[in-house]
Amino acid sequence: MNKIKLFTYIIITEIFIVGTLLIILFVNSGLNYFHNDKIIVSNTDIIYSKDKSVPFTGKMQDTLDNKLIVEFNVVNGIKQGEFSLLTLDGSFAVQGYMNKNKNDGMWKYYYKSGQLECIGNFDNDEPSGKWSWFYHNGSKRCEGLYINGKPDGQWIKYDEEGNTCAIIKYLAGEIISFVQIDILAKV
Repeated sequence: MNKIKLFTYIIITEIFIVGTLLIILFVNSGLNYFHNDKIIVSNTDIIYSKDKSVPFTGKMQDTLDNKLIVEFNVVNGIKQGEFSLLTLDGSFAVQGYMNKNKNDGMWKYYYKSGQLECIGNFDNDEPSGKWSWFYHNGSKRCEGLYINGKPDGQWIKYDEEGNTCAIIKYLAGEIISFVQIDILAKV
């Protein structure tokens, strides 16, 4: 296999995974991005109504840079329950669940068109279990497992027609093998 082609593919795959994780970190980064002047966040990440000493309980809704609407529930100052980022027209950009200020359970990420881009689970704020990414046309792009927040085991990359085009094996986040499948060679 051409080493340049292999290296390029690995870099692109890693950028895609890192990009998804950066979105996750942005979503979980707290209220520092909000411009809501009716709340404050303590240095312990507890949410309070402005000028009150009792932690806030209720539904939070605000905009991020006038591009996205963020909605989530707060119980005793802690993000708890459904969490969503919506476009200004009301379609989902991200849907998930918060448990004690941490990502937990199934999270879904969407393209601007509303088509599902990625689905996976979190356990105590770390990616966990099976994750799947999709092309704009809905066909699967990539799937693999996270263990302890790192890619692990066999990951499969598909082309837009659904053909397997690469198999990457990870061990605790490190690539241990990479096989690129030449679709034309199958014919």
